[in-house]
Amino acid sequence: MEKESYTQVYVDLALARVAAGEKKAAVARTSAVPLRTLFRLVKRASGDRLSGPLRPGPKTVMPAELEQDLVEWIAAMQRCGMPVGRKDIIARASTMLAVAAGRSMPTRTTPMRILTSGWYRRFLQRHPSLSNRIAQCIARVRNAVDGEGTSILFNTLAKLFIEMKINDTRIFNMDETSFMPKTARRKVVAVRGSTNVWRKEMKPSFHMTVVGAVNAAGAAIPPLLIVPGVRLFKEDIAALSIKGSAITGAPKGFSNKIIFVQWLEFFGDNVDHLAKPVVLIVDNSSTNIDAEAAETCVEYGILLVTLPANATHLIQPLDVALFKPYKDCVHDLMLERLCSINDPVVRKTNTKEMACNAYRRALIDKPASAVNGFRECGIRPLSLVELRARLALYKGGGVKGDIGTAAWLTHRDAVIEEVGKEIHLLPPFDVTGKKRKRTTVDVAGRLVTR
Repeated sequence: MEKESYTQVYVDLALARVAAGEKKAAVARTSAVPLRTLFRLVKRASGDRLSGPLRPGPKTVMPAELEQDLVEWIAAMQRCGMPVGRKDIIARASTMLAVAAGRSMPTRTTPMRILTSGWYRRFLQRHPSLSNRIAQCIARVRNAVDGEGTSILFNTLAKLFIEMKINDTRIFNMDETSFMPKTARRKVVAVRGSTNVWRKEMKPSFHMTVVGAVNAAGAAIPPLLIVPGVRLFKEDIAALSIKGSAITGAPKGFSNKIIFVQWLEFFGDNVDHLAKPVVLIVDNSSTNIDAEAAETCVEYGILLVTLPANATHLIQPLDVALFKPYKDCVHDLMLERLCSINDPVVRKTNTKEMACNAYRRALIDKPASAVNGFRECGIRPLSLVELRARLALYKGGGVKGDIGTAAWLTHRDAVIEEVGKEIHLLPPFDVTGKKRKRTTVDVAGRLVTR
């Protein structure tokens, strides 16, 4: 008679009945688990091995315990902000295998066995909790934002929103970004066996800054373009395709205190139809903190609120939700131009057209993205829980759960301190107590009597 299929629940129940004293044959007759399978499971459960199913196929080069230790080390390195790649994992696994085989250090006569890329591929298959990712480079100060600045920001915004009765249309976020996206390597689909896969590079020979602002309702302020130089051609101004947009020049195309004050006046004219005051959230840059800028804010009814230092990538709506789609639009526009003209040289007029088109696509035509950005950052609706959750994104390298926190994992400083205490030992301290009372007498030239 063919046995019906069974699940882990049936297996656990059958093992429990056998453990209670029932005969295996009797359990097999009244259970979906076959008798031979039941014998094997009981034997496995009574030994050192786990009762779960074994991996089919030949044994792995490294024991399962060592592989699990390697997984813990990989996760711990990610928590420390130093994630490892394929080369590091293979080297560390080869060293572990050599030590497990009894060779602490490889020599010329006893070389260390180097694991292959095939082992690495199968290792990832055996541990689905690991995956290949592209690590984002973050400066040390950006990863050291504490909760104190977030609490101050929350209290400041809460007071303004309640006392001034600020609605979504009167909460703005302003930031600047470069026109050109980073020329990072992108994953593409290529013909298998290709010896070299490359792509043409298309970028301008100058830096241009784009200044934008959006409110919590999704409305976008026309952009301000900052180009290098102090003179503008008429064709540069004519290339601005967004109504109300502006352009100015700076020595190297970067924003400064003077341009920020000019932008505040430009912003004040664009929000003149709104009830005052309006809240403008900016980053903690030195160009945004100036006495002249404060006077301009008072004149136009602007309440300037600065974000905590080095936290723009966490709680600034433009950085979180809008500038990445904007850079993607710029990349797509450049690719379209390269495919149609096949000219890798990007002229100033072309960059202004592309900047305006990308700004329209990513910010003006998609107000929902701005709304989502304010909500994701916990600014509107104001939420201290969301603000703190944003801070936790980069803590521990983004690792979820308790993987990589094994008790045996030790930092290098702790090991050096422990080894130093054991090796670099000093002799005992000199005894500096009172002098002991003399217990002997000199007998030279005298008779000693009691």
